[in-house]
Amino acid sequence: MTEESVVATAQRLQPQLVSHFMHLIQQQHLSHAYLFNGADGTGRQVVARTIAMRLFCQNITAEGLPCGQCSECRRILAGDHPDVVTVIPDGQRIKVDQVRYLKAEFTKSAVEGNQKIFIVDQVDRMTTSAANSLLKFIEEPVGNTVALLLTANKNLILPTILSRTQVVDFLRVAPQALASALADAGIAPSQRYLLATLTESVQAAQELTTDDWLKDAQTKFGQWFTACCQGDERAFVRVQSELLPLALNRDRQGVLLDMLVQVWHDALRQQAGEAGDQLAFPQVAQASQQIARQLTIDQLVTIMTLTLATRSQLAGNMNFQTILEALTLQILAQVSR
Repeated sequence: MTEESVVATAQRLQPQLVSHFMHLIQQQHLSHAYLFNGADGTGRQVVARTIAMRLFCQNITAEGLPCGQCSECRRILAGDHPDVVTVIPDGQRIKVDQVRYLKAEFTKSAVEGNQKIFIVDQVDRMTTSAANSLLKFIEEPVGNTVALLLTANKNLILPTILSRTQVVDFLRVAPQALASALADAGIAPSQRYLLATLTESVQAAQELTTDDWLKDAQTKFGQWFTACCQGDERAFVRVQSELLPLALNRDRQGVLLDMLVQVWHDALRQQAGEAGDQLAFPQVAQASQQIARQLTIDQLVTIMTLTLATRSQLAGNMNFQTILEALTLQILAQVSR
């Protein structure tokens, strides 16, 4: 992303937030710790970088925005500014050496001026001990520092951190705009609604469709769902034989669990008469309609509650196969009642 497009993208995705933070900086009212809560594609990273650029920019525009051209802006975008400390997960977690680096930087004053900013992306991927280290900095900041903590799910953040930061909820991308963008990107109509429930980023959506991963996942989950609806115990076998091979890494495991929620949400919406032709899994619409007629609203709500709990189970490091197998047995028990 170019210097110009960082600010432009931030303004396009979150114009009100950008204007708000530019005003806070101008008035020198910026707090020392914020938690940016927003799904992928809502612009939490570009807004954070825009704030960092505005703090150091040498040529603020007439609109009060960073110029994106000066040496300070360029250094920040290149990751070369000593007073802008950025940490992103190395793999699936923010690792021990990254936490040590953060701790060391927390104790240091700014190198080139009197301002220092920390940007920690996907802060929910910190261990509890690392998060507690972060908490100490938030409670006892050194010098003129600002911490921007970024997450896609504030429910995974320690309550102690939530209570000591200003939580900023990013507006979701309008569904119509996302659907239009997915269409422009060449995403198949049968995949657009599902993708709109999984991500708000066109780039992330395209990554999920690479090598037909999403198409394969839709098919395999549809087969598993149909077996569950029929009370077929082979649904349990399908977990290991068909669903596990799709779980290429922890990120994909999370996506699969979100898909799991959506296939049952289709049934719940069918029962309520709200689905229309907007289904995450249109290829199993008939099975979805049948199970919606077969089960009571209480049974479907119970199944939805069970599926929604899988994400927190994964976050708690519960084995992915165990999560799916246990859920399958619980669903079969509901269907056979």
